Amino acid sequence: MLSNMSIDPRLRVLYLLGIAVGVFFVHDFWQLGAVLAVQVALWFVVRLPAGRLLRQIVKLWAFGLFVVATYAVFEQDPETDRWVRYMVLGLEIPINMSGIVEGAAMLLRLVTVVLASQVARAGDPRAIVQGLQRLRVPASIALSLDIVLALLGDNKGGGRGTGGGGGRGRRESEGDSFWQSVKRLARGDVSPVVKRIETQIARAEEHASEAPPDLRRDVAVVAGIALTMLAIKALKVLPSIPFAPGHKLVLLTPLYIVAAVLTRSRWGATLTGLTMGTVAFLMGDGRYGIFEVLKHITPGLICDALMPLMLRREPLPGGVAWSLFGGLIAAGRFATIFAVTLVMQPPAFAWAILAPGLAVNVFFGVASGYVSYHVVRAALRMRDARERPSKKRETKKDAAE
Repeated sequence: MLSNMSIDPRLRVLYLLGIAVGVFFVHDFWQLGAVLAVQVALWFVVRLPAGRLLRQIVKLWAFGLFVVATYAVFEQDPETDRWVRYMVLGLEIPINMSGIVEGAAMLLRLVTVVLASQVARAGDPRAIVQGLQRLRVPASIALSLDIVLALLGDNKGGGRGTGGGGGRGRRESEGDSFWQSVKRLARGDVSPVVKRIETQIARAEEHASEAPPDLRRDVAVVAGIALTMLAIKALKVLPSIPFAPGHKLVLLTPLYIVAAVLTRSRWGATLTGLTMGTVAFLMGDGRYGIFEVLKHITPGLICDALMPLMLRREPLPGGVAWSLFGGLIAAGRFATIFAVTLVMQPPAFAWAILAPGLAVNVFFGVASGYVSYHVVRAALRMRDARERPSKKRETKKDAAE
């Protein structure tokens, strides 16, 4: 039996990057089909389940239909377009047959990258992390990924505290249902979110004990908040239909803000988004393979860039300011979908079809401002509480000297 565990993790990373970039330089339809066929063959060589392959392809049906349809009904190149007219319900509808072929080629590229994403991590979810470390990825990124992946495999789960009394801790932290927590948030009570963050950071701190002292605190915060984000992302709140995309931004957006507040690094929120997105991708989540990670990095970049301005004011900004901030973050996040669409090179009219999704995402981003308004104050108190012991130690050290 072929053991994919013996493959150097660096080769996995390079393989994935090579496929993700190289497939867009392949233009002939038969060549794209061959590359995709290789990914399907490798899927079974590394013994990934056939059912997962089917589910992964099914996830892309809506986006794939969108891509092919836009190519089919709009003009591409007058020299190569081949129009055929069909009668549908008494209406004559022109279809660009060469456009369908081009759209299908773009779809093949996307499916190829998504399948390669799964093949690269087959057999060892942490192999990509190990490969990144060997490729000299910054320690803060590699350590954060390693901690999150380790804790995801911890049977204790996210609800148990670090100080024993597992059953009681689980009941206290997980006693509220999702909708009960939403009702508490509507009253301005953010304690369920804060408690979850504190619990996950405490768990991460235990696993970060061997990290370099200058990185230990930030790595624990990044890993803890990323774990909180993953738990929220896994909630099945609304059906998997596109009428309300981005609804979880109401809770996810404030967590980027918390990461920016609690970390000493200038790029704490960005690192949190990178960690969360990469782990979600490694776990097989997301429709767009490795491109999915961009959706989580972008909000972090916006937070890190603008949070110093938001916190500079005295008193702190009110709810309206945080709502506008949340809307901006949501718009930046949705811009990554535009980027993926740009890579697919659809007709110009396709951009108008994406506009409703942008509006819905921004709506939920604006709604997140109410939560952010309360959470940021709790995060500042958490930061002060975490820094107070270290300041006391520094004062005692100065006095002794």
